[in-house]
Amino acid sequence: MVRKPTYEELEQRVKALEKEAADRAGTQEALRESEEKCRLTFESAVDAIFWADSETGLVTNCNRAAETLLEKSREEIIGQHQTTLHPPDKAEYYTGMFKKHIEQNGSVDEEGEIITKSGRIIPVHITASVTLVRAKPIIQGTFRDIAERRRVEEELREGEEKYSTLVESSLTGIYIDQDEKVVFANNTFAEIYRYPRDALMGMETWKLVHPEDRALTDDMRARRLRGEDVPVEYEARGLTKFGGTIWIKRRNTRIEYQGKPAILGNIADITEQKGAEEKLRKINEELENFVHVVSHDLKTPIISIQGFSSRLFKKRGDKMEAKERKYLEQIRTSADRMELLVSDLLSLSKVGRVVSTFKEVSSLEIVTSTASSLRDRVKKNEIELVVGKNLPTIYCDGERIYQVFENLLGNAVKFVQGTGNPKIEIGYEEKGAFHQFHVKDNGIGIDPKYHRKIFEMFHRLKEVKDQEGSGLGLAIVARIIDHHGGKVWVESEKAKGATFYFTLPRKP
Repeated sequence: MVRKPTYEELEQRVKALEKEAADRAGTQEALRESEEKCRLTFESAVDAIFWADSETGLVTNCNRAAETLLEKSREEIIGQHQTTLHPPDKAEYYTGMFKKHIEQNGSVDEEGEIITKSGRIIPVHITASVTLVRAKPIIQGTFRDIAERRRVEEELREGEEKYSTLVESSLTGIYIDQDEKVVFANNTFAEIYRYPRDALMGMETWKLVHPEDRALTDDMRARRLRGEDVPVEYEARGLTKFGGTIWIKRRNTRIEYQGKPAILGNIADITEQKGAEEKLRKINEELENFVHVVSHDLKTPIISIQGFSSRLFKKRGDKMEAKERKYLEQIRTSADRMELLVSDLLSLSKVGRVVSTFKEVSSLEIVTSTASSLRDRVKKNEIELVVGKNLPTIYCDGERIYQVFENLLGNAVKFVQGTGNPKIEIGYEEKGAFHQFHVKDNGIGIDPKYHRKIFEMFHRLKEVKDQEGSGLGLAIVARIIDHHGGKVWVESEKAKGATFYFTLPRKP
């Protein structure tokens, strides 16, 4: 007789069945949720994803990114063989890759190309492997568009080629100094030091520097690497492979090279320039000595002529005939002009050759002193002299700038004589990194065709040939201003006055 289950046993069996049903329902829900997540991931992926039947190679599914990439709808893609995703001329290659992939049950990770509906060829990075979808093996291929990356790589490659060409064709030597060794050098650098390029790699940089200048280059390197403020350019002697001494102009900057601090240097061989400068220095020295000697030798007879003519004029002047007195006055005038000429030649030769003392001086004081020396001539000719109130303190050789104002103001006084209401104005403007002064008059003016010639030696205007002067005043002005790093020019028209401008750098 079969025993009937008790009520308690029936109740437990019912609960077990209910739990089993609940578990099955939970599993199915979890499976459904998992599939939904996979579907959402599949559809929202940035990269194009294709599923292909592992036996036929036909595309069975694709995501939205695949539609965008191929410029095709999903309906146009599904059912096509996966090799049709690629350019026709590459079909054989991709067919072989597909077969190999299936036979070896392996994975793909390489770069390739796809063809869009419009015929565009797009480079892609392909990753593919066999996976199970609902218990059936399929090939899942992920295609990432790398066109932008390729473009960047190509631009980078072209940039590197241009940079390499630029460096190698440079007329200056280019090198990188890291840990006090040469880690890069172009051909010009090797040619300057007479070394084969390969022999320079890894060489201690001190070997390329003259012993007497090594302390300088070591100090400059150390300070630059520490980030201190040091001159970008400087000069130092170098040593060639054969022990010859050369002069090198360096332009260095601190860089990061392969993750470490280094010095990027540009160099130029200035040995010939240095030699020319030394020759020029000796020539200038000889010229200065010559000018001094000639000036002395010329001044001696001039002073004698002036002295004897003055004595003769004093003793015999009232007993001379008019023609004799005229001859004697011409002798004295010629002697005075000769003395002025010799003095101006000596002054011109000194500009830039005699060491100048630059300091801050009041330009107003210089102008006031200059005007004071010309007070009698200004008063005699009833000239209105206007001096600007804003004349600044300037950094210059005060004695030389006094000469500039003396010449310009003296010329202005000459040019306004005989004009109605003669007026001279001295003014100033600030022009960025420069001071700009002007001396303006309402005199006879200067024809524009002579604006450049008047700054040449011994050039005098036809209209003032009979005036006093050596013809060197404006040449001296031009040389002084050039020595100070400024410029001088004139703006004028004939019979409409003249304005002479000159600039001086502000204090460095």
